[in-house]
Amino acid sequence: MKKILCSIALMLAVSTAFGQDKLVRKAQSLIEENKLDEAQTVLTEALTSGKTKKIALAWDVQGDIYQRVFAAELNKAAASQPLDTMKFAKNLYACIDAYEKCNELDEDKEFYQKNKGNAMKFRTFYMYCGQFFFNNRQYSDAFTAYDKWLTYPQTVKLVENEPKILKDSVFDENQIAYYACLAAYNDKNYQNVEKYINQALKYDKELETVRQLRLTTYLEQGDTANWVKSSKEFALSGVKAETVAQNLLAYYLDKKDEASALAFADELLAKDPKSKIGNYSKGVVLFGQNKFADAVTYFVKTTEIDPTFSDAFYNAGVCYCNEGYALNEKISNNKKLTAAQNNEEIKKVKAYYEKALPFFLKVKELEPDNVSRWASRLSTVYYIMGDKAKQKEMDALLKM
Repeated sequence: MKKILCSIALMLAVSTAFGQDKLVRKAQSLIEENKLDEAQTVLTEALTSGKTKKIALAWDVQGDIYQRVFAAELNKAAASQPLDTMKFAKNLYACIDAYEKCNELDEDKEFYQKNKGNAMKFRTFYMYCGQFFFNNRQYSDAFTAYDKWLTYPQTVKLVENEPKILKDSVFDENQIAYYACLAAYNDKNYQNVEKYINQALKYDKELETVRQLRLTTYLEQGDTANWVKSSKEFALSGVKAETVAQNLLAYYLDKKDEASALAFADELLAKDPKSKIGNYSKGVVLFGQNKFADAVTYFVKTTEIDPTFSDAFYNAGVCYCNEGYALNEKISNNKKLTAAQNNEEIKKVKAYYEKALPFFLKVKELEPDNVSRWASRLSTVYYIMGDKAKQKEMDALLKM
């Protein structure tokens, strides 16, 4: 009797397994009819029963369902129609997961080549997800997509060690790292910025932007020490470093740390005596110390390096004016000068303003619409030089 009962139980188990396998085949038929919801319902039963013998096949079919769903959304995008980005992404990710599960359970590797081929192609779609989400300002989801693209060679075993995956021929991985950092920064997730920022710094086409991301992320996290350290490193690299160097100089001056500012300028000049920002920075520090005669040398050198750098021309002119003003004050306080001596000293004062003139005229040439910047300076210069007509012309401009 026990043998009979055992036989009946075995028959029931086999029958149930065959029944579950039939569900998988039924799901396949429904997929061919594009009845995806019905196919999913049938397949879910087969996947969750624990009795399906052809479980690798079931997961393969599951991947095919997900593929049909995300492909439909992708086709909308190709036709310039609105698509459900989240639906596209979730089914894409689930498709790869299903194929991975199939490969894990597929002892005979019956589905390996087919699913490996799909996995080789589908990585590009992760990039699409990132772009779709980013354009929708769904920055957290965009980062997830970029992150999945970047970690694909390590996480998707179907394509493990594949040269075409390890070295993608379509997208530059440093560029994707940059996109990932942008998405993370916009999401205010600075930990995610940190994950890829060093790789993003290798993306030369957006080097300035990536550096700003690096530095701004430090500031957002209150890490001033690393901000200063990286700012100096970027500035001394000499590559697209002007803005970074100016910001670091401004930081030192704002903190009234003239010693660090001067040391920084000297480091820049030691690396490259023709450094535009190095010469300009040293001029600014010396200017702040009222060493105008020394400062003007560096501003003039800066104008020779970059004839379009308006600030350097302006500061050179101000240096000469300040020297002239200081001499004039000295003359006024010296009651022992004879009339002849006084006239000689006044000539020296005028000479300083005459030196300033071409620098302010250059500012006018470079910034014709910024009247308030150069007109007041030129008015003073013309007044000292005794050119009343030109002075009147500048004053009239200032009243407009």
